[in-house]
Amino acid sequence: MVLPAATWGEKTGTFTNSDRTVHLSEKAVEPPGEARPDLDIFLDYARRMDFRDKDDRPFPQWHDPESAFEAWKRASAGRPCDYSGLTYERLRDGGGVQWPCDSEHPEGTERLYTDGRFWASPEECESYGKDLVTGAPLEESEYRAANPEGLAMIKAVEYVPPHEEPDEEYPFILITGRTLYHFHTRTKTGRAPELQRAAPEVWVELSPSDAREAGVDEGDQVEVRSSRGRIRARARISGIRPGVLFVPFHYGYWDTDTSDTDGERDRAANEMTVSDWDPVSKQPLYKTAAAGLRLLGRGYGRPSSAPTTTASAPIGAEVPATRGAADTLEEYTDGGTR
Repeated sequence: MVLPAATWGEKTGTFTNSDRTVHLSEKAVEPPGEARPDLDIFLDYARRMDFRDKDDRPFPQWHDPESAFEAWKRASAGRPCDYSGLTYERLRDGGGVQWPCDSEHPEGTERLYTDGRFWASPEECESYGKDLVTGAPLEESEYRAANPEGLAMIKAVEYVPPHEEPDEEYPFILITGRTLYHFHTRTKTGRAPELQRAAPEVWVELSPSDAREAGVDEGDQVEVRSSRGRIRARARISGIRPGVLFVPFHYGYWDTDTSDTDGERDRAANEMTVSDWDPVSKQPLYKTAAAGLRLLGRGYGRPSSAPTTTASAPIGAEVPATRGAADTLEEYTDGGTR
């Protein structure tokens, strides 16, 4: 079942930045179609299920974003992320405020731990931590022995090599990542003409020395293959470290030419990587794999479309500078221009 939810600008609510600044985002436009704010959907579901609290009252008690925020203020009171001193009125009139914001810090808190006190004492901490190699949780006795005064801790661990190392068949290290002009799978940035023009398709970065050895020039069609599949794209000769290939993860297999008759489709970059995750955070790696490279065809002077304004800047080739803006006005589908 798909429940269409409103996105930002189509609903009212608070959000908190990574620097602890709490903002109020006001509803600007009505959501399209049958979409509703996610809070409305949750509350409607709760009412239809007739959820009750321990006193047999309808649960949850709140009925709109502001009453939900008031409930969060009560839940956070006395904790590190104390919101109890905030109100919608204050956020609306004065802008963002950094938590903790309470009776002791009515203007919010720009910096934490200036008094040298941390929420790390054995009596106050919410977790005793985990072994950073195995992910096994630590016992209270281990934590007390290591940190009896509740100080900030820096843990050192030995280097653990990747579970997949280069070999004769796959001599390169393939890494993937985000680049400047797109976010994740481009569900939004790919709809922005300027961003899409700046970085329209997938590319493969390799060093000048690796390119010479493989007989690859700027813009040539190459194949990168791991034990999990392949990617075909144009080459960008960049300042990347020798022995390493880089592929941005924004592009799926539908972005590349899959007209070969071998029955194998191209993969998205993260599908090429090792299925592994961090033992503590459970965060999937999606970053490395052993890979091979081979030349498929010449570019005949057509360079890769990789941006020239980022780490993918070309080395030793005449490549037009990246431009996102159009040279002429383009018509919108509704007849307007920009």
